[in-house]
Amino acid sequence: MVRSGWIALAVVGAALAGTPARAAETCHAFEGQFAKERICVSSVLASQAGNTYGPDHLMGTGDGAWCEGVPGPGIGQSVTIHHDPPQVLRTINVTAGYAKSDRTYRNNGRVEKALIETDGGLKKTVTLKDTRDSQPIVIPKAKVAWVKLTILEVYPGARGSDTCMSEFLTNLEEFGNE
Repeated sequence: MVRSGWIALAVVGAALAGTPARAAETCHAFEGQFAKERICVSSVLASQAGNTYGPDHLMGTGDGAWCEGVPGPGIGQSVTIHHDPPQVLRTINVTAGYAKSDRTYRNNGRVEKALIETDGGLKKTVTLKDTRDSQPIVIPKAKVAWVKLTILEVYPGARGSDTCMSEFLTNLEEFGNE
């Protein structure tokens, strides 16, 4: 009996071997005007000099930034916004770097190219301008439970390889959320 258990475990292990392990996400939940929302990131840079870099800094308030926490420039790292219940949207607002100051912005990596995906099957590659300003990303109008941005390319930082973002929000007011 023990032998068949090991065989079953080996079969399951072999089946999962081709599936990449999903790193634990770090999330920040909040109540929006139209839905409960959760922003989740694939990694977070460790705190430094009293500063934190979690997903709570993606609200576009200017008080910080999310910075990815993997070695190198963060290619493949992602941010996902979840809506409960699903919401109608067309515009996503992104600030592609650590926008606290010109110096902070230039010293850190900024998102240049990203893949935008939704649970409705949308996959769209976008190129962001190298600016501290918020940039709207327009997608086809759809009701979605989640929207995800994955970093594909970055503008390199002058002092470090970490890539940061100060805003990743969906514009749910655009349709008064139907």
